[in-house]
Amino acid sequence: MTQRIAVYGGSFDPFHTGHLVPTVRAQETFKFDAVFFVPAGNPPHKQDEPLTPITHRLSMVAMATLPYERFFASDDEVFVDGPTYTVETVKRYRERFPHAGLYFLLGSDSFSQISTWNRWIELVNHAHLVVLHRAHIWGSELRQRVPEELRSRLVEVEPFADVPDPTEQTVYLLNHDPFPVSATDVRQRQRQGLPIRELVPHEVNSYIEKYRLYRTDDEG
Repeated sequence: MTQRIAVYGGSFDPFHTGHLVPTVRAQETFKFDAVFFVPAGNPPHKQDEPLTPITHRLSMVAMATLPYERFFASDDEVFVDGPTYTVETVKRYRERFPHAGLYFLLGSDSFSQISTWNRWIELVNHAHLVVLHRAHIWGSELRQRVPEELRSRLVEVEPFADVPDPTEQTVYLLNHDPFPVSATDVRQRQRQGLPIRELVPHEVNSYIEKYRLYRTDDEG
């Protein structure tokens, strides 16, 4: 089997179990040799939304993925000037691993909006996509939102299925149980003083508490 490299980009603000658990399921299914988590630097679609400094977000990803042998935190977008685009990050991985099968992981909510991404056609031609099941959009509704050019590439995959090396660019819909956690929920609960320990890895919870992240201005 060809070496398989996966890239998972996102704000990870913060990194939570809704990121981690589905990726574990994807790794168990696709047998990735490595999964690189890339915290977004300056995503254009979030220019009006202040992100936690990337040093914090990268640290949380690094701590949460440390127990997993094939998971790695990547600083690819830390030192990029100006807006950061997923297609450029994926191209860098294509150049680093020219002989590997390259896969890009994203949630079904993000996939439903992929036609709004910068140079999305170029992106999907550089890597196979693995779409992770988000609770609020899946099935027929998701397929209706997919650009027509991609519908013939859609392949639904059950967890732990044997997935052979594809002969052409493919979009895999990984039909795992959805994990209903969002970064927005985590941040809101933290601001309200509600516990988040069940929503984030233990290491991330400790980090958030130590640096008093996501508190209101008068608290931290």
